[in-house]
Amino acid sequence: MSKIQSWLIAILVLIALALIGWNLSHVNDDTSSPVVDDGYPTYQTREATTFVYDPEGKLVYKLVADDVKNYATTKLTWFTNPVLTTFDPNSHPGTPVDTWTVRANQAKLTNDKMLYLYGDVQVDSLTDASQLQRITTDNATVNLTTQDVASDDQVTLTGVGIKSVGMKMRGNLRNKTAELIEKVTTHYEIPHEQPNP
Repeated sequence: MSKIQSWLIAILVLIALALIGWNLSHVNDDTSSPVVDDGYPTYQTREATTFVYDPEGKLVYKLVADDVKNYATTKLTWFTNPVLTTFDPNSHPGTPVDTWTVRANQAKLTNDKMLYLYGDVQVDSLTDASQLQRITTDNATVNLTTQDVASDDQVTLTGVGIKSVGMKMRGNLRNKTAELIEKVTTHYEIPHEQPNP
């Protein structure tokens, strides 16, 4: 009986070795390499321009930056000296009308299309019809889908004949609205009319 047991153990060992060999030969079938998180960007570029269109082919916004670094593991993209230009959704696809420029020293774009702006944030209206001409603050966020804009830092709004300062702001670029919140001070400039001779 010991000879039968020896043969049985030898056959089981051969089967086990064959299964291990077969399993190891299929481990590296995946041709895609895993993303390595070594603190370096997945890709980076200098002087980048990105155009984003809606499903109907209308230009929604353009983003220009001196330097772009994308990190796949954190799903973040960093921009140096970004300039975001938004376009009127009601304009003709062949001739888009730009409505706002948003600039900052640095920006971070998240996977949910939130743009976080850092340092010397300036939002300028590009249309003459807008009563709101400029927004300045230290930090702000822009939702690129809804074009909601917000800041929890001191904000200065400059418009036609008006300058307001507040500690927070909520607004929407598409609707051309901005609301200052907390400790708001406003200065009005009344134009002087020339008397008729």
